[in-house]
Amino acid sequence: MFELITSHAKSVLPGLSVLHGLPGLVVALLCAAFCLIGPSASLAAEPAVQVGPIWSSGAVSVLTIQDVPGDMSVDIFSGPASQEERAKYFQAGKAPAGVNAFLIQVQGQAAGEKPLNMLVDAGFGMAGASKLMQGLAAAGVAPEQVDFVLLTHMHGDHIGGLLSAEGQRVFPNAGIMVARIEKDYWTGKSSQTPNPENAALATKVLEAYSSGLPQPFEFGKLTLPALTAKAGFAVEALDASGHTPGHTVFMLDAAGQKLMIIGDLVHAAALQFALPEECARYDVDVPQAVKARKRILALAAEQEIEIAGMHIPFPGNGKVAVQFRLLH
Repeated sequence: MFELITSHAKSVLPGLSVLHGLPGLVVALLCAAFCLIGPSASLAAEPAVQVGPIWSSGAVSVLTIQDVPGDMSVDIFSGPASQEERAKYFQAGKAPAGVNAFLIQVQGQAAGEKPLNMLVDAGFGMAGASKLMQGLAAAGVAPEQVDFVLLTHMHGDHIGGLLSAEGQRVFPNAGIMVARIEKDYWTGKSSQTPNPENAALATKVLEAYSSGLPQPFEFGKLTLPALTAKAGFAVEALDASGHTPGHTVFMLDAAGQKLMIIGDLVHAAALQFALPEECARYDVDVPQAVKARKRILALAAEQEIEIAGMHIPFPGNGKVAVQFRLLH
């Protein structure tokens, strides 16, 4: 027996819906896809600033901050699907997306101990458009209170918000954490050639934050003292390379519950959960990106781990279920 997922919407908050599974039918199945169980999205206009809690366990909580609303065009995707099949997942050639950052807060365990504030990615930083700073202010966090910024990778829509218009560091007390292989790629220390404009931005970011930069990490559990000192909380960096050579999924583990922040594993949720072999043109290594997407989404579905993504429409989170399709 298999479970077919259908989108019977049950209102939980204004503008949100959840998906409910119906009893499955026994069918001849030739292809498996994924679906995201979580809030729905539309192409309607969004409020000026969107900030919302998405996950908490023990002393750890996570907020989504929408840096920039937006959508993804069908034209940037390619893969084994025909143009006609791909177009079914878009409305007038567009799929809801946007750019999210995530604020992890770990409350102090001793009286008077300040919380640990960690951003995961920092958005575009585009003058007049970026809402990251307004979102942090709405969450009660000043720039100097951000302790670390974990980077899923170093594309401009994830690191631009780390610098001011003058090229100065926005978070004066923060250290940035990035995979070693990712840093090497953007600083010319690998055999691959990166986009020069993005490489210049990555270099500026690394230089601006060099005084507070922890050593680049290898995939695995992060061992930064500020993290390991927090009882019952761990962060693991999972290898999700493909989109970029050091693309990272961060697995949070707090009080026995897990959340995976998946970076750019998915660019257009409407398309890529259903057809995970479809890729955006931004993927550096397309076959590897497909493998990473299938592997991480399968892990999330199998272990019932909630996910949060940078381009999943706000609030950017949900659970993954395997959905089977009959191919004719």
